[in-house]
Amino acid sequence: MKIRSVLLTAALLSAQSFASSLPSEPHLYVQGNAHMQVQPDRAVIRVAITEKSKSLSEAKKRLDDIMANAISIAKNHKIKSDNIHAEQLNVYRQTRYNRTTNQDEFEGFRVSRSLTLKLEQIESYPVLLQKLVDAGINEFNNTQFEVSNKSALMKSLNKVAIKDAKLAAKELASDFDVKLDGLYSVSFSPMETPRAPYARAESMKVMSSDSGSVENAYNTGALTLKAHVYAVYTISN
Repeated sequence: MKIRSVLLTAALLSAQSFASSLPSEPHLYVQGNAHMQVQPDRAVIRVAITEKSKSLSEAKKRLDDIMANAISIAKNHKIKSDNIHAEQLNVYRQTRYNRTTNQDEFEGFRVSRSLTLKLEQIESYPVLLQKLVDAGINEFNNTQFEVSNKSALMKSLNKVAIKDAKLAAKELASDFDVKLDGLYSVSFSPMETPRAPYARAESMKVMSSDSGSVENAYNTGALTLKAHVYAVYTISN
């Protein structure tokens, strides 16, 4: 009896949650979509230096020298100090098990430092990488390509997604010969309902932005930005 009561309470709470998203009167639940392709105009580069040595002081000095040189190279590529983040030294003591003596034998120290750079002139990306390699950087973790004006682009993209949602509502209402009375609710996240929203067959595509395109830039490939909006309209016959 107690378990049944708990299940009933959960069901009621779930129903109340759905009720807050959808009206009790007849309605349509639609989804608007929009996307565009843009060329990235900046990159977040994550690299590191790793050395092995039995002398910790020698390994640290070598890493510090390489790091200082790498930071100097970054500044020469017009990377601001606020966009240069050098991590502290990480030290690992390495041993190897000797089966003959049944003891761990010291092999040396493995030391490393990480460096994160935010490059705002992406055309210099390949040259910068080569200079970092020449300076002694020996690990390239990943590079994240970005668009500097993403907020403005997403704002425009959201407006197009809203337009697509309106078209989806009109299309669905026309197919079922019903009339749209008004907008009940709207969200940029899926609503808490078990029903899937209706969406048009093809999302609206916005002309590709060339704001991040640089002549002779490193070929990073285009980024795809997407926007979604969810709307509920009340209807009548």
